[in-house]
Amino acid sequence: MKSKKSEHFDRMQMMQNYFEEKSESEELYKPEFIATKEINSIIANENKSQIGIDKIEKILKEIDIVKHINGVQWFDYKIHLNFYIHNYWM
Repeated sequence: MKSKKSEHFDRMQMMQNYFEEKSESEELYKPEFIATKEINSIIANENKSQIGIDKIEKILKEIDIVKHINGVQWFDYKIHLNFYIHNYWM
């Protein structure tokens, strides 16, 4: 049986896959795909640290200055990310 932490991260990875699939036909999904890929990699591969959080914050700031879909899926991903960091990282 998977832990809640694992299930939650699995959902974040599914969202990354969604952005990847959509980016193949819609260029404006690429920033969201790249951002989720980088963030998910940080979560999966780095120790819980302020450095990891700082890297994630930088990615989120960078995507805010480029044109992207910025739809409900992106909003949902950010909600999941916020929940994950507050409940499993800190």
